[in-house]
Amino acid sequence: MIKALALYKPDSGCDYHRITLPFQYEDGRVDNEAFDKAGSKLRNKLKVAELVIWNRDFPLGIDAAIEFQNKYGFKVVVDLDDYWHLYPHHFLSAYYRRNKIAEIMIRNIKLADAVTVTTTRLADMVRPYNANVHVIPNALPYGHGQFNDQRLPARDHFSFIYAGQRSHLHDLKQVAGPLKHIASKNRHDIGFILAGYHHHPDDTSLVWPMIEDIMSANGTMPNYARIEQQALEEYMNVYGHADATIVPLENNTFNSCKSNLKLLEAAAKHLPVICQQVPPYSDCDAPVLWVKKSRDWVEHIRYLADNREKAAELGEQLHEWATTNYNLFAWNKYRFDLYDHIVKH
Repeated sequence: MIKALALYKPDSGCDYHRITLPFQYEDGRVDNEAFDKAGSKLRNKLKVAELVIWNRDFPLGIDAAIEFQNKYGFKVVVDLDDYWHLYPHHFLSAYYRRNKIAEIMIRNIKLADAVTVTTTRLADMVRPYNANVHVIPNALPYGHGQFNDQRLPARDHFSFIYAGQRSHLHDLKQVAGPLKHIASKNRHDIGFILAGYHHHPDDTSLVWPMIEDIMSANGTMPNYARIEQQALEEYMNVYGHADATIVPLENNTFNSCKSNLKLLEAAAKHLPVICQQVPPYSDCDAPVLWVKKSRDWVEHIRYLADNREKAAELGEQLHEWATTNYNLFAWNKYRFDLYDHIVKH
């Protein structure tokens, strides 16, 4: 066992998938007793740690990380699942520039003894700052916890779900026209679900209402439903309401460095996926319905709604593909073998 200390923010989806889940299923590779004995204070845990792992930025800031590492001598793994340069119209773009987030993340990368990332494309971005970079894709503990295959009984209408956050407005703009077209046909055998909605009355940007306008086709979509944001430990339950998933994505450098997590989530519930054929999704050989042009959204939506048996078959194929290639238990062996190597060398 190794004294590997995982640092994470409890409300961060990135930390949940990159830090929390892997350590939840670490299968006896970590000496948790040593940290229990050290007590609840972070400083005391850092004193006994051989290796400390965090996502993007040390919770107390990079200067504190450098100070603690110099004082206690632990080794560092920094994990990244996003590129540090946002596209100009990202809602956090101004915040990133104002607070020099890119520079902070690069300092974390340079500090690390090793960096783990989700994709080879993101690894290429990291390598100029740290050559010791390893690709560990997002993966799920299929069949365990909320990643079971439980779904609600079939409904009269065939439901397509999009589960996301407010940062996905420009991704959903890719389907605005096609969804208006679907709504105009007044098909009551088709429905759409927006999951993750979390609008605050004092949010003057009105991003969530704009997202809902797209998914509901400005209120004209038959069988439209909204599911509010769920706790991270329960968010997968939203997929149980659906029969298929749509995955639009704006084509830009930042998005191309993301992972294919949305495909993996759909696979947990055996759901077929209609997916924009752009990186990172187009980098893999997933058995999904690919969207090359806007019209494809309409055609694929109609096809799945009219062919439930074929939809179920595609969902099974995606489940088999994901469990074969993105099983957390297999990737955790690689992850903790890497941690072992870093500690011992």
